[in-house]
Amino acid sequence: MEQPARPLTRRPRAVQACNTCRQTKSKCDGRHPSCERCTRCNLTCEYTQNSRDRRMDRQEERRAHIALANRVRELEARLKLASAKQPLAPDAISPSSHGGSASSPAQAIAAQSSHAHSGSLNSDRAAETTADAIATGLFDDQPGNAADIGYFGASSNHAFFWSLISYLEELDKKRPGRRHAPLRQAGAGEGPRRLPLPPLSSLTAEQQPLPQGDSFPGRAIAIDWVHHFFDTVAPVFPFVNKSMLIREIDLIDSRTGTWHSCPSNTRALMNIVFAHALATWEDGAAEPFYRRALSLLDEKGLYLPTVEALQALLLLASFQQNSQRAQESITTHFRAVKAAYQLGVHSPSSYSRLGKKDRELRSILWFAVINEDRIIASGLGRPFLVPALHVRVQLKEMMNRVNQSQDGDATACRQSLHHFRHVIQFHEIIGNAVDMMHDSNITSTHDLTLSELVLHVVELLRRLEKLRRDAAPHILLVSNEAAHAWLVADLDKHRREVLSSFYHYRVTMLVNAPLLLAVLRHISTPAEPVDSELHVGIAVSILQAYLQKLDDLHNLLCTVLRIQQSFLRRNAAWWLCNYMMVSMNLHLLCFWLISSNQSDPLPPLGMTSSEIETLMRRTLDTLKLVGGSSIMSRKAHRCLQRYLDSSTKDEELQYKSKSSRERPVPMETTNQWPCGLSSGETTIAASEGLWASSMDDLMSGLRAEDFLGDEFFAMSYTISDFDATGFI
Repeated sequence: MEQPARPLTRRPRAVQACNTCRQTKSKCDGRHPSCERCTRCNLTCEYTQNSRDRRMDRQEERRAHIALANRVRELEARLKLASAKQPLAPDAISPSSHGGSASSPAQAIAAQSSHAHSGSLNSDRAAETTADAIATGLFDDQPGNAADIGYFGASSNHAFFWSLISYLEELDKKRPGRRHAPLRQAGAGEGPRRLPLPPLSSLTAEQQPLPQGDSFPGRAIAIDWVHHFFDTVAPVFPFVNKSMLIREIDLIDSRTGTWHSCPSNTRALMNIVFAHALATWEDGAAEPFYRRALSLLDEKGLYLPTVEALQALLLLASFQQNSQRAQESITTHFRAVKAAYQLGVHSPSSYSRLGKKDRELRSILWFAVINEDRIIASGLGRPFLVPALHVRVQLKEMMNRVNQSQDGDATACRQSLHHFRHVIQFHEIIGNAVDMMHDSNITSTHDLTLSELVLHVVELLRRLEKLRRDAAPHILLVSNEAAHAWLVADLDKHRREVLSSFYHYRVTMLVNAPLLLAVLRHISTPAEPVDSELHVGIAVSILQAYLQKLDDLHNLLCTVLRIQQSFLRRNAAWWLCNYMMVSMNLHLLCFWLISSNQSDPLPPLGMTSSEIETLMRRTLDTLKLVGGSSIMSRKAHRCLQRYLDSSTKDEELQYKSKSSRERPVPMETTNQWPCGLSSGETTIAASEGLWASSMDDLMSGLRAEDFLGDEFFAMSYTISDFDATGFI
């Protein structure tokens, strides 16, 4: 009978063996000051001071090798991409394509170094902005086919500009003797033809500590960037959790210290958070992290989307819009909508198995997708990807953080959520306006009559006014009186009110735009069916209030930029305000045409044409300031400025020509001779009296300047001639 095998006892491993036991490879219990074996054999027991296990050294070696291998692969991929696009680099950022000079000294430095470093990101960035550069063909001097720049529906600035051109041509046909200068002039070659470098590519002297390329920056730097993100941009995005990001950073640091120890969707979220944080410093460091997030959020990476992927897609679309990539954000938005539907955040039935925090997060994400859909579709003239019938009101009621505390600042969280709920209501009105007045952007023209538009505009403005009254405790800054004396600390404290005010004005511009074109059509095309005089009067009174709102918006934006020029970048509001500035100048041009060509029965607009022209010249300067290196803003500024200058110059010439033709011819006097004087005596007396009485008045009415130049009393001398001859 076989005896059962005795289980082997596992020898306990000593923490540290003495030198004698280690040399003889004997068992050592690690006791101090002398181990059991050395005591039994009467041997000298010594321990070498080594607080580290060699296995830990091997583990760090493996970590270093992994990081080095990852770095080598990244450099090889970038080198391969740069070599493939090397011929595009000089042309993409050549100074000649900018009208002869770079838009800023920092961009000039980048342009000079780009040829030597052809493997840099500049060529990639120039190739990436192709879609947005094509869309700027609207303001080209020699525009090609309108279909070449893509489709833009009725709510876009493109459609407004096309309608403005058509009505301007009708005005020229209506008054042949008064030709308006064309908005586009063929043959003018000044100005940029390509999209310049985005503002993220500029270099500053004070650079933050940057990692090499887009590798993990290390725990300390990563946490600093997260804190900066939540101090600046994060209140606009209440769906990002700070504690989750810090927890993931700690996990990465405790494992390998590289991105590969983190899931791809979480990695994409952290990279786009870093990109947003670095973009507020405008030192060019955000680009590698943006590109890594973009590569991780492709179709393959979104095969099984997660909540983190949806968060990253929403942040990525906002980053693209605020770095002059609005056209490319459409593709990112497509993926965000697809991921939202795959996750089921649109369906109330999918929330039943979730906890309170998950339900709240998913409802916020769903309405963030809706807000993004409304602002992109209304600005770029696209039909909505999320129809209004897919929006469920009960999901909005799940946003309630009254009893929750996130990162120890429950008050800030509640304020951010209240602001977000308020912004949702603005986007609801945007959706209704596009569906009712712009035919859901299915067409690029406005087909409603003025009488039909008046009814829709009145209803939407009533809802907007009600929303303004219900905004408490956050007030809307409908003028710059409240913000005029603010400091930077006050602006940071009230930034939610400022952002809500910007959205209020954005909705106001969208609602009034078709009505403005309808009034211009009423003036320019008399052959159209006659609109009701009552509706025309109501429309003009609405536009009169709207014109004042444009002035208020311009004053508010100038005040904000005067206090803190980086406010738009620090709050992810650059694209919103830049788009509004382009819209504002187009609308003011329409106002100026209406005021210059209105007939007598039309009520006044509240400003004369000269006052509107002065306001437009100021807003054009602000457009140039806000737009920066944006090619759309620069082309729009150049086109509208040139048209305004040429039109006002032509009007002055026409006025002078008309005045010279209508100048009255002096007539002979027919006064009777005074009684008792003959004609000869009367002539002598009259001439002597006239000369004696009028000479003093004549000389007293002249100034020293009247004796200069070539006038009647002048002596053909200039100021310098008098000075040279000693008269001065």
